[in-house]
Amino acid sequence: MTPRSPANLPDTPAYDPTRQMPIEIIGDGVLLVSATGTILDANQVSRSLLQEDDILGRDLTSLIDSAPLAAAVRAGRQVEVGLRLAGGQQVIAKLRKAPADPHISLVLLQDTAAFDHARDRAFGARLDETLRMLTAKTARPDFATQRRLSEPFNRILTQGELAIRQGARVMLSGESGVGKSEIARFLHLSQANAHDPFVVVNCASGSVDLPLDVMLFGRQGADGQHQAGLLAMAEGGTLFLDEVSEIPMPMQARLLSLLEDSSGLRHDLPRVLAGMGPAPINVRIVSASNRNLIEAVREGRFRADLYFRLAVVTLNVPPLRDMPPLVGHLIDRFLQKINQRRTQPLIFPDRLRQILADYSFPGNIRELLNIVQRVSVFLEAGENVDTILTDLLVPIDVPGSEGQDDLRFGATLDLKSEVRKFERALIDKAIRIHGSKRKAAIALGTTIGTVVRKTTEDSEESQA
Repeated sequence: MTPRSPANLPDTPAYDPTRQMPIEIIGDGVLLVSATGTILDANQVSRSLLQEDDILGRDLTSLIDSAPLAAAVRAGRQVEVGLRLAGGQQVIAKLRKAPADPHISLVLLQDTAAFDHARDRAFGARLDETLRMLTAKTARPDFATQRRLSEPFNRILTQGELAIRQGARVMLSGESGVGKSEIARFLHLSQANAHDPFVVVNCASGSVDLPLDVMLFGRQGADGQHQAGLLAMAEGGTLFLDEVSEIPMPMQARLLSLLEDSSGLRHDLPRVLAGMGPAPINVRIVSASNRNLIEAVREGRFRADLYFRLAVVTLNVPPLRDMPPLVGHLIDRFLQKINQRRTQPLIFPDRLRQILADYSFPGNIRELLNIVQRVSVFLEAGENVDTILTDLLVPIDVPGSEGQDDLRFGATLDLKSEVRKFERALIDKAIRIHGSKRKAAIALGTTIGTVVRKTTEDSEESQA
């Protein structure tokens, strides 16, 4: 390929193709794009996919019709979108920062047909479940199985699918760790095309350097260019507002005004800066909170009008303790992922399975994952089940949980007395968590007779 002169690329005079990465050795299509969307360099694969030879100096949008990709280039963000090119090829476009220059974006175009062909040659036409798990970045939940195991969970997903299909905004409520983010992604995929973006906004993550309103709506850069926000990047897809209860009051007012005027949500897009005027919004909105928003409305911490705009359909996700059939399924799913990193596969002890089947899981699914990971580490380190039980099953009390434990030592400094107090407090906690003395005995790794005896002795001593 003939070297290009930087003089041909007026908007990036410092760009020198001879000093950049050797993109011709990459098997996928590669485009180097400036912050304004101008194509600076391209390999032959990308030219073949785009069916264009003269592409240097052209705007990316003139060759690839993808608003999310164009918005990500301007915002300097990473993104992956599915596209169908003018020639009919289906590709996955991955936007990354070029290692040689942080001001240049690298667009990788992966031809899905070529990828499938190469995969089939290497592994055969059919890949088993293990290979698919190994190639996945994360193990997505098996909602099909979970729906079959839990009717309440199936009902939640069904209502959510109907709401999204009818264009209603959805509010997911539930304790921390119940999987609201994964449910939001599932609802998005139930109506989305392959190229529709799913954009997550953590409403508690704003900072002085990057306030939430700038993160969401974008801002005018020092160079006069509009830096798109996450809202613009969600165009045509789904915007997921996580921890929506943490939105500051001034931001709540702005968000409300934009939700009330559907065209207003596009006022922050570059088309307005170009004098083209607002355009109708095309963004699905799903929100989530682990706090009681109705109570927040009553206390004046959350606007009632904004709540009713966001919570057209409210889905209360049950805690894991209310869906016991899911526990064994989730343990097996987590083990699949964990065993990919172990030299010897972990065989989860049956005794632990029985204990976890009766456990209350104040941290829900996230806590169960942590427990399985800790069991994997402890057992591989040579610890036995009895040694790790206490560490696993004495949870941190979450705010709002019933009762508080007082395991502090008293002032007697009498060893027998203090040990007896500690044992009784631990037994009482196990009974409260598991609901019965029999289940508490299993969790503590002792016999029902021991639990009955120790609780009876303490009662008799207190009466005496």
